[in-house]
Amino acid sequence: MRISTTSIYQTAVLNFNDMQSNIATSLNQIDTGKALTSPADNPAAASQVLVIAQSDSINTQYGVNRQNVSNSLNTSDGILSGVTSILQNMESLVVQGGNGSLSPSDRASVAQQFQSSMNQLLNLANSTDSNGNYLFSGSTSNVPAYATAPSGAVYTGNQVSQMVQVDASQQTATTTVGSSIFGNIAASPNAFFGIPDGGNVSTATISAGTVANSALLTGDNYSIKFTSPTTYDVTDTSLGTVVSSANAYTTGTPITFDGIQISVTNGAGATGVPVTGDQFAVQPGNQNIFQAITNIANALNQSTLTPAGQKNLAAALSQGNSSISASLNNVLTVRAQYGNSMQQVTSLNSVGNTVGLTYQSTMSNLQDVNYAKAISQLSLEQFTYQAAQKAFASTSQLSLISMLR
Repeated sequence: MRISTTSIYQTAVLNFNDMQSNIATSLNQIDTGKALTSPADNPAAASQVLVIAQSDSINTQYGVNRQNVSNSLNTSDGILSGVTSILQNMESLVVQGGNGSLSPSDRASVAQQFQSSMNQLLNLANSTDSNGNYLFSGSTSNVPAYATAPSGAVYTGNQVSQMVQVDASQQTATTTVGSSIFGNIAASPNAFFGIPDGGNVSTATISAGTVANSALLTGDNYSIKFTSPTTYDVTDTSLGTVVSSANAYTTGTPITFDGIQISVTNGAGATGVPVTGDQFAVQPGNQNIFQAITNIANALNQSTLTPAGQKNLAAALSQGNSSISASLNNVLTVRAQYGNSMQQVTSLNSVGNTVGLTYQSTMSNLQDVNYAKAISQLSLEQFTYQAAQKAFASTSQLSLISMLR
């Protein structure tokens, strides 16, 4: 078979180009530290790297989420630590306020301390994180948890915690429903708070409420307001609607509405009969700590010169002490939940870190260069290239004439 000189040269050029390309690839691998510089180098390995890299990215994002959750929980727990101290201090104030030797000005001073404590609690309840999100408003983290009201404060958030994905199969709350911390204070499972208004003129008292018909209970707050010494209206203050009006009043006779039964009783003396404008709050099971503190402060500001006044104060302080204790239990329960959540996050971090290292190791084995092997391969390719050049230089000079010399 006859092979032309042109074919010999063309084949040599192609072979030299291939060898130069291999040398360039080896140099690039050594320079970048990557064995996979393009999918064409190893399509199967490149495909695996893409899948693992995506999984590693998701695992990293879970780690970021867990850090955000941890920061939020630590911040919230620090705030509730302050709430715990305030509530414990108020328990001491209740005892102080019940001291029968206190003068009216002394009791007014204690009432002022309760008001100051309530303001501190309100500021803590409306705390935000570093991004300005309210921590105790549920998922409505752009609005304050509580707004001031004549009764103390009312919850303005919702009942849904904001959840963050911390693992493929687990979510953790970064915000808390404030009413579960500062609310949910009930007198007893089947009783309701009856509270005289601080502005009442008479010394009439109100009993604790009981369940008359559980099927009619609404869970709302109510007000009994006297329109004359012999008539009163009942209003659902949660909805702002009148339940009944111009009801006839007889001292001690049960007052029944929306499944609740309660009674108002005249006090002693000329000021014992309710007058127009006197009112009593009825709070069935959903009182918050701000309402409880307001009731205590109002009671401390009332006169105790009569046995009825002393009885009202004692009842209000006893009820207030129970409310503070219940609120403190709520706070401690939530803090325990925070502790459990932080333990879970810590455990997930440990697992996430291990998984991340596995992903990185697997990707390194697939795409990182083996320097010893790569340098040996480069040396072989360069030696082969140089030997080929010398061989071609020698053979390309051969001809029939040179053979005959």
